[in-house]
Amino acid sequence: MLVQAATGNTSVKLDDVLWIKASGKWLAHAGREEILVPVSLAETIRRVDTNTDPAGQTAMVGGQTLGTSVETAMHAVIPHRVVLHVHSVNAIAWAVRADGAEQLKPLLAGIAWKWIPYLPSGLPLASEIRRAVTANPELRVFILGNHGIVICGDSPLEAEALLREVECRVAIQPRPIAEPNWDDLAAIADRTGWKVPSNPAVHSLGLDPVSRNIVTSGILYPCQAIFLAASTPVVSRFVSAADAAETESACLIIEGAGTLLRPRQNPVESLTLAGLAQVVLRLPETAPIAYLSQSEVGDLLCADVYHYRARVEGNSSDQLPFRTPPAREPGVELR
Repeated sequence: MLVQAATGNTSVKLDDVLWIKASGKWLAHAGREEILVPVSLAETIRRVDTNTDPAGQTAMVGGQTLGTSVETAMHAVIPHRVVLHVHSVNAIAWAVRADGAEQLKPLLAGIAWKWIPYLPSGLPLASEIRRAVTANPELRVFILGNHGIVICGDSPLEAEALLREVECRVAIQPRPIAEPNWDDLAAIADRTGWKVPSNPAVHSLGLDPVSRNIVTSGILYPCQAIFLAASTPVVSRFVSAADAAETESACLIIEGAGTLLRPRQNPVESLTLAGLAQVVLRLPETAPIAYLSQSEVGDLLCADVYHYRARVEGNSSDQLPFRTPPAREPGVELR
């Protein structure tokens, strides 16, 4: 609900050292592997001042060379000691709405926050946030349009407490999830070679018309385009193996049945799809959606992104399960 796969990044400033998450590393793996890179804070800010993106600075950590996150510039220009940037599905569900800034005003009353319209990660986003904190040093929360949320604090506990408070305030009750048609999905998977995700929420894309319409109408945020494809096909339960093989998308939405993932087992795509499903379950049918433009999506799908994808997938040590529906008694809840 807060991060999916390698999304999100955190940092802490200790003296003149900025410790920031390495590019492509997973926050979920922080307890068992090195994911933070130490770089000079002064040098990083100097690069920003000279319009040089400081992302990709490297350091040897735990015997391996790690490069800094694409969001390094943003973390550096925020004056607070601790910065948490997450892809909260609740925050994104507001961040993709054209009326999101207005809707959030009463929910975040009393918190020093600011809405940042969508900008590409790196120097463009960092420059806008720098202008905001220069104008108002008290800012502690940034809602990033079509992106996520940034929380600032002077200690890890303070930042975490603020994140939890904001999450509580902006939480949205999702639409109920219908039971996937496991038998149909298993038959289609057997015919096409595609995989049945084990997460029931993912199948809402095929079962819930509102979710299906939102997802197939455009790109809501960068990770959707980067890890799932620029468009998501909807097919009938009679889709052929040949038609399934021709799609470039990471998933197939099976109208009235659920969702399938392509044959190559990829936990990055599975988690990204799960996050997307949770976001759209929190968007009302009448909500005005601010999709990314074609040019913004095109800018995302550059050569550097494919290198980033390779890093993210290479850092995945968890193989998430796919599902062949087991026999079960009627009424037993699937978890």
